[in-house]
Amino acid sequence: MPTPLLVNSSYRVTIITLDGQSHSIEFRRHAYNNLMELAVNELYEDIGDCKGHAWCGTCHVEIVSGKLIESMTRDETMTLEKLENTDPASRLACQIMLDELIDGMVFRVLGDA
Repeated sequence: MPTPLLVNSSYRVTIITLDGQSHSIEFRRHAYNNLMELAVNELYEDIGDCKGHAWCGTCHVEIVSGKLIESMTRDETMTLEKLENTDPASRLACQIMLDELIDGMVFRVLGDA
C-alpha cells in the first residue's frame, strides 16, 4: 500500500542564482504556485516578468540535478524556443509545481539572456 502524502511535510530544492550562489530552500507542498514564486520570495531574484504565464522567459532555469516528469506546455515550449541560452535541461520555473516530485532537485537560474 502506498504511503499517504503528508500535507505538512517539508521538502527542499537548491537554486543556483544568476551570480552563481547556491541556496538550499525548504518549502511545503503547494506553499507557492510554482518554483518561480518560491525563488522570487526567498531569493529576491528579478525574474517572473509575466507573472507565471510562461510568456517572458525571465524565469528560465536549467535542471542541474534530478528529473521532471511533467511535460512542457505549448506556451513553455514556444517561449523556450525564443531564447538563445537553452539546452535540453531548460525549463521555465513558473511551470514547475512545488510538490514532492521536485524534492532534492537542483536548478540554475539562467534568465532570458
